[in-house]
Amino acid sequence: MINTRSSALVDNLDQFVFHILGCGAIGSSAALQLARMGADQFCLYDMDKVEAVNIGVSQYTLADINKSKVDALEGHIMSINDNSQVYTYNERFTEYYSQGNNDVAILGFDSMESRLQAVEALCVNKHVKPEFLIDGRMGAEHYQQYIFDKPTLSKYKKTWYSDSNGSPEPCNAKATAYCSSMSGSFIANAVRKLATGQPFNRQFSFNFPTMLLEKSVMVS
Repeated sequence: MINTRSSALVDNLDQFVFHILGCGAIGSSAALQLARMGADQFCLYDMDKVEAVNIGVSQYTLADINKSKVDALEGHIMSINDNSQVYTYNERFTEYYSQGNNDVAILGFDSMESRLQAVEALCVNKHVKPEFLIDGRMGAEHYQQYIFDKPTLSKYKKTWYSDSNGSPEPCNAKATAYCSSMSGSFIANAVRKLATGQPFNRQFSFNFPTMLLEKSVMVS
């Protein structure tokens, strides 16, 4: 099994469905790391195609250029585990296609406005929503992560700020491969904790130049 070496840490990721909202630097890295850890059910949402500029910061290769990001990422997931079940939505995210009670939504959009619109769609039906929402935000060389169990729009808005009030540069400005890879690692680690019922930090930030990690109070 591909996840034999990590199975002592987590062996139940095949019981979850991972909704990757935005398949760029953050989303592609998180998806492939989860696939290597044993996740095999994915819903991929993105309306863009792979461009040359994506190669240096995402998990795509030159062979993916001009493919839709969702199709290219599906191909990489299947190359890791060809028993995976992957649903692709090559469109703007406006509707949440729930797959059951163990859905995990991962936000990897470039803008805060897109994030808010996505959460509005995720939470429009209070009876059908993800079990967990993980929001990874990356601006230049600074990464922030927020986790919501049984998310609601009101909870999310407490952490939200407009694009004009955030980093003056978008998520894809001054991005590097190590930033995106680390963001995927942070998300995958959070998923491991959630899946095994371990305590986790609802929010934290990490600054790459200073290597400074700031965490909130850990909760279970």
